[in-house]
Amino acid sequence: MKIRSFLAITLLVAAVSCNKSKFQTKPQISIESINSLIPAGGGLDAKLKFTQKNGSLSGGTFTAIRNRLNQQPLPPGTGSTDTLVNNIPSFPDKNQGEFEFTLDYSYLHESDQQNDTFLFKFAVVDRNGNKSDTISSSKVVVLFQ
Repeated sequence: MKIRSFLAITLLVAAVSCNKSKFQTKPQISIESINSLIPAGGGLDAKLKFTQKNGSLSGGTFTAIRNRLNQQPLPPGTGSTDTLVNNIPSFPDKNQGEFEFTLDYSYLHESDQQNDTFLFKFAVVDRNGNKSDTISSSKVVVLFQ
């Protein structure tokens, strides 16, 4: 009988402990979905999830870094900016949620001779200065025609 009580209390403590540590003060982001093949005229659509213990992501900063993987380089001065930094719009403080990041084809399309292949990296900083880890997407191919 004592063993069952101890086991029940241990499981209860473990469940409560795990629940408390579910969210961290440091924002956590993950890619829920991203389109990996973008047709001519299409656009990038990435859906990301976030969790954070104190829910202070609203009003923070979102960074997206585009890394072109093509072997053939672009002519000098013809590429677009590879790092985009934007303010996260204000929303009620939440411990978890989703957001969407989109880029238009005109920004993604770089070469008229070959498809462009990119790897995207994402990170957030909340309004208190807590930084997430940088996460990477799978390869994204932008068709040139």
